[in-house]
Amino acid sequence: MQDFKVKQEENSTNTPSNSSGRQMEEQHLAQCVKVIQDNIDDYTSSLKEITAETKELYDNYRSNNPELHNDLVIGLDMKSQMERILAKNLLALKKPYFGRIDYKDHGENSSYTLYLGKNGVRKNAKSVIVDWRAPISSVYYDSDIGDSSYRTPAGEYIDITLNLKRTYEINDSRLIDYYDSDVITNDEFLTKYLSKNKEVVLGEIIATIQKEQNEIIRDTPFHSVIVQGVAGSGKTTVAMHRISYILYNYKEKFRPDEFYIIGSNKMLLNYITGVLPNLDVYNINQMTMEEFFLLLLDKDFDLKKGKYTLSNSFLKVQPAGQNMEAAKLKGFKGSIYFMKALEHYLTQYELETIKTDPVIYRGKVVYSKEDIIYLLTFFKEKPLQEKIEMLNKRLTYKIASINEEEDQKKEVIRSEVNRFKGYFGKRNAKINLMEVYKGFLLDLISNGQEYREKDITIPEAGILSLLIKELQEKKIDLYDLGMLSFIKSRLKDTKDFEYVSHIVIDEAQDFGANVFYIFKQLFKTCTYTIMGDVSQNIYYDTGMNDWEVLKREVFLPAKDKFYVLAKSYRNTVEISEYAGKVLKKCSFKTYDIEPIIRHGKEVVVTRTEDEADLVRQTVKTIQDIQGKGYDTIAVICRSVEETVSVYEKLNQHLTIEQLKEDMEEMKFSNGVMVLPIHMTKGLEFDAVILWNPDEENYRASDADAKLLYVAVTRALHELSVIYHGKLSKLLTD
Repeated sequence: MQDFKVKQEENSTNTPSNSSGRQMEEQHLAQCVKVIQDNIDDYTSSLKEITAETKELYDNYRSNNPELHNDLVIGLDMKSQMERILAKNLLALKKPYFGRIDYKDHGENSSYTLYLGKNGVRKNAKSVIVDWRAPISSVYYDSDIGDSSYRTPAGEYIDITLNLKRTYEINDSRLIDYYDSDVITNDEFLTKYLSKNKEVVLGEIIATIQKEQNEIIRDTPFHSVIVQGVAGSGKTTVAMHRISYILYNYKEKFRPDEFYIIGSNKMLLNYITGVLPNLDVYNINQMTMEEFFLLLLDKDFDLKKGKYTLSNSFLKVQPAGQNMEAAKLKGFKGSIYFMKALEHYLTQYELETIKTDPVIYRGKVVYSKEDIIYLLTFFKEKPLQEKIEMLNKRLTYKIASINEEEDQKKEVIRSEVNRFKGYFGKRNAKINLMEVYKGFLLDLISNGQEYREKDITIPEAGILSLLIKELQEKKIDLYDLGMLSFIKSRLKDTKDFEYVSHIVIDEAQDFGANVFYIFKQLFKTCTYTIMGDVSQNIYYDTGMNDWEVLKREVFLPAKDKFYVLAKSYRNTVEISEYAGKVLKKCSFKTYDIEPIIRHGKEVVVTRTEDEADLVRQTVKTIQDIQGKGYDTIAVICRSVEETVSVYEKLNQHLTIEQLKEDMEEMKFSNGVMVLPIHMTKGLEFDAVILWNPDEENYRASDADAKLLYVAVTRALHELSVIYHGKLSKLLTD
């Protein structure tokens, strides 16, 4: 840690705290730019040499020299590392740093000046610019002028006195301006950046991390954190920066390929993980929840081979009052009771699969029923196949011992042992996960009272039969996949559940508590970063409408941390107030929003005569927004079906991002996008047009209120509501 602490009086390139003039700052910036340019020149030269050497190694390897394989792997790794270092310096050249702190270390009784950047920059093995992830950098985010402290990754607190905290605007290696924390308030500084368009805002994230966000980012990775964050509070930003922080400070404990980022759709994942290379994070696993479970299932369940289709709740709007039984079934599947019922069933399944009758050999009980059940209970966390192997090994050892005591010949002993080798079953006997799952569902129906006596709440048989009917029709959802994954972990001796050390779940409220309960059973030592907002639960029947079950039943209140991010940095005051109008009409618990005071245009609500007029007004609104220079515009629709229809209508008049047959494959882009509401989760746009939120599309219900709240809060600067017919009561005064 000492290598980047440069004493003010010893450092000719750092500005002393009493020399705060612009000229001195410009001189310092010029010196840093020169250091970075020198690094770029050196790294470019080194990269050319490594590239040439690697190419030669590759050519020789291809020429039937397999012994060069290891050298080639090392060479390619060095080349990759050099490319990353070069890329970091090229980025740093345009904006070397964003902040500066002058402080006195009480323990050393010395004063230091540090410049902080997105990436650390070194010269002759010494830091010229300190990486934002370094422990000392937390002072910039957390501390006010005066006495303070910062925490090291080991948990030690270092006492300091902060004398100066300065923030810089630098563009293309030029100093535009700078601000001291005792001159400009935090909210003023934020408002200055948030008023810009989306692309600029994304570029300034590290400079504007707030104290409450920084606390979560730098919390220890050895326990889980759950974050309730209102729309626009920076949940995703915090999650991505937390990954970067952990991998930077805990290299010996965590590897990137053991990290998993899980989101609700591919478009969101592409959007949020696009920033990771800029945060110096590579080789992170990223996938949807369904993809994650399918990865765990691997060859034990093939979606395409079995001709199953994944369900989509947003293909079209369902008529009011339809499928009440289906809603109850979804609620059960998303609940912890579903998983607890399966745990109970598998315990019984093991006892029925494994022989528990006493093993009698030559008139003697060599393995009692009590011994067998004790072993099954003692090793209850181990899979069935491993238990079978353990029982077989212990039994054959006992048989061999008896024969050795009787002084039998080796061939006799071998023959007797072979007789009992598979007594409790074959270790690698084929297990059909779906058949076991269906057996469980049938048992729920026929023996429901037995489960209820175990305090496991299950619905009536008629509703459960719908689940079997869906499977027979080859319809499946992520909860089915989760249950199949758990069945695999309990029955099969597999390596597919190893090497998962940390899971980040974004938009976590979209998943029922059952998913998190399954995770805790599958990955005993894994920790989690869980980000969500229960006010944005668009899967109302299955998702989470509060965090209580998760806090009480899944995680450990004494160890794991629960945070609330209440400040919203995304929307203008006008858009926030409009969103608040929706929440006030809900019956569920909501979290108060504290908007950063940034005013903008009033929300425009336009009633049109008919659908043709709706199209004309939407086209005109988009053209007006484009004329203001905004980069990202979204037309948000209720369903997939409506999205396709609206796209076809607008595409005749405007250039619009092309829809893909599988919308999940779409990528966030600049320009105009037409999207169903569920695909906009976690995204934000300079301007949003809410397409036809009439009474038919959005009923006066908590479920539809959450959908509307999501749509409204996607807008950074401008929101337009265009409809015909009767406006949804959720949006009326």
